[in-house]
Amino acid sequence: MKSFVQKFAKHMRLFASQTSGATALMFAVSVPALFAAVGVASDFAVFNMKKSALQTAADQAALSTAKELGLASLQKTSLQQTAANYALAALSNDSSNIKTDVVVDSNNTDVTVYLSEYWTPFFAHFIGADIMPVTAHAKASLQGESKICVLAVSTAGMGAVSMIQDANITAKGCSIYSNSTNAKGVYLGDNAKIDAALVCSAGGVYSTKASTASQVMTDCPKIADPLAARPTPKVGSCDFTKYAVSTGNVTLSPGVYCGGISITGKAKVTFSPGDYIVKDGMFWASDTAQVIGKDVGFYLTGALSLINFRKDATIDLSGREKGEMAGLLFFEDPKSSLFRIHNISASKAHTLTGTIYLPKGSLLVDPNSSVGEKSAYTAIIAQRLIVQNGPSLVLNTNYSATKVPVPAGIISDSQVVLVD
Repeated sequence: MKSFVQKFAKHMRLFASQTSGATALMFAVSVPALFAAVGVASDFAVFNMKKSALQTAADQAALSTAKELGLASLQKTSLQQTAANYALAALSNDSSNIKTDVVVDSNNTDVTVYLSEYWTPFFAHFIGADIMPVTAHAKASLQGESKICVLAVSTAGMGAVSMIQDANITAKGCSIYSNSTNAKGVYLGDNAKIDAALVCSAGGVYSTKASTASQVMTDCPKIADPLAARPTPKVGSCDFTKYAVSTGNVTLSPGVYCGGISITGKAKVTFSPGDYIVKDGMFWASDTAQVIGKDVGFYLTGALSLINFRKDATIDLSGREKGEMAGLLFFEDPKSSLFRIHNISASKAHTLTGTIYLPKGSLLVDPNSSVGEKSAYTAIIAQRLIVQNGPSLVLNTNYSATKVPVPAGIISDSQVVLVD
């Protein structure tokens, strides 16, 4: 830029020396205006670039946030945080000076996201140009009302939703979906019982000696993972390493737990509200241990970061009520490898309020007892759901009984569209 100005000034001096004084004076007067015009043009180019980036981010945030209205309404603070996370994830530049606002209509079907960036142009403000702040907005509409408690996102193989050996699922008022196009994408084995508003398979349903009190449909359209764009929590340095407890009453604080969390024996562990990063190790509970926590979210990252609840352990957990993990109880790192198996076989896993989101892993539920029956609601999005060996998995939809918002807007016709 400096060399350009120097060359320009040199040419102006040369021009002035070869012209009459009047012409030189006139040109000298015009030079500042010329520079101002170039500067203003440059400002407007930056403005248009920022405007385009904000509009793209607003569109993505509106679409993604609208999906989160599908099963239940979110509190405004949670919507604000969710929309901001989506918008800022779409922006590659510094977003510290970007303001987000969200408006939801009274029917909880439309969401409008407003973005504004307070930017000071270098030249344009000298001439009073009204280009500050840069703003953008987008409105998305949610079309459809089907409440879905289970979505198995695997698109291939038999038994994406699998029930065998006296397994029982009760999901009254909501639906169970399998994206597998396999002829046995939903597998209902001996003495399996299922009671849901709808069982829908992108492929087929195999049933032998099973009992269903549900409408069972095949060749259903696949449903895209509604949380695929959810930004992942930041993982910092280790706050705890290979944390293990087997006795006493203990209260844990949010943080990064490297090497996992092990709760065994007769220990009673209460998790304080917040986000817990379980890295490179299992979240393990067994024996007669008690695991208690409200407004808690667990992010599982690393090869061994699996849920493993066993024996007579008591599980009483409710997911995050706000923040970047709002609505989530368990959130598996989307970069995890396939074929991971998370296991809930604890006989007293009665409360699992929130969304269990395992985009790469399978969830195996197999205690010979009830699971989740005391939860206000439980939604499961996983590669596969396997229920076997006599458990009763209860998926409630009593959304008004908890402050934990439902983050997954899963709709049977997949219609979430921009309308403005």
